[in-house]
Amino acid sequence: MNAYRGYDFFEHTADIGIRVYGPTHRDLFQNAFKAFFAILTEPEQIKPSQKKMISVKNKGWERLLVSWLSEYLYLFETDQWLFRTCEIQSLDENRVHAIGWGEKFDPKRHEIKTEIKAVTYHQLSIQKKNDLYETKIILDV
Repeated sequence: MNAYRGYDFFEHTADIGIRVYGPTHRDLFQNAFKAFFAILTEPEQIKPSQKKMISVKNKGWERLLVSWLSEYLYLFETDQWLFRTCEIQSLDENRVHAIGWGEKFDPKRHEIKTEIKAVTYHQLSIQKKNDLYETKIILDV
């Protein structure tokens, strides 16, 4: 585990797996966001010049996390949005509200490293181990 960045990757047949860690649910969601965009592109190339409000509802932490990442995938697929940072404004077990900063995809500056098809529920379980929340997320690529 790379405790500094809050996530690492593992191999999974025809998919990409992410182990995400954080001392709070908020940190877990933030680190999942960072890992997602590290797989998709080079986040350092994204200018956080525009903001977008992101609100997601679902029942339970696991479903909410999948919906949270799926919303970013949807915004990329439909509107070509890439995000560099996000600030979670509020979070509970059934809802997350955040501000994301980023910009539209520019093929001259942004390389898509991995095409993500979907965020899955496969092996998804958020558990608290010692002082950290931990989960595995499988992305269909």
